[in-house]
Amino acid sequence: MYAIVKDAAITATGTIKQLFPNTSFAGGVANSEFKTAENVEDVINAEQKDRTYYYVTQGDIALVDGVPTQQYTNTAKRLEDEDAKDSDGNQLYVQVWDADFDNGAGKDKGKMVDTSEKMVNQGLKTVMTEQVKDTTNKLLSTTDWMIIRKVERSVNVPSATETYRTAVLTECGRLESAIAGVSDVDALKVVMDGQNWPKEG
Repeated sequence: MYAIVKDAAITATGTIKQLFPNTSFAGGVANSEFKTAENVEDVINAEQKDRTYYYVTQGDIALVDGVPTQQYTNTAKRLEDEDAKDSDGNQLYVQVWDADFDNGAGKDKGKMVDTSEKMVNQGLKTVMTEQVKDTTNKLLSTTDWMIIRKVERSVNVPSATETYRTAVLTECGRLESAIAGVSDVDALKVVMDGQNWPKEG
């Protein structure tokens, strides 16, 4: 993406072909001399934060310190769970199918009805905690058979395996506690980037 910058203002943006539709270039590429003569500058991108933790929306192209820059708005995602509500602010509930609901004479019975269980929009803390638990389960699953064998046939679990499984559970507990204690998404990212799962074997 390029911008034409004249008198400290952006007058147009687009590809070279869009900016100069009636101009042909040797090899199909505009050289640096042409760009300089026509006040064409590369558009650079402003900061886009990690989309795991932020909603990133594209804005306008603006001059920043004289450089045409694609702007972005980075909005932190919600950390905590919150009740799900409709557009009028009414609480939403988990629905189930009620096959016996009477829809009136001559109409098929049954409809979706509310339960007493509230619908919840999960925050990042819940999402990341579930990820940690999922990783824990996957890491332990490779040696679960040894635990079953011990229970069913009294065959001892190798000490190295017991040490490994304990280390996995310790890291899980450490991460869950750290996630619960963060106060913003940047701190949460630091926690998740610092995962230190043990290696089996």
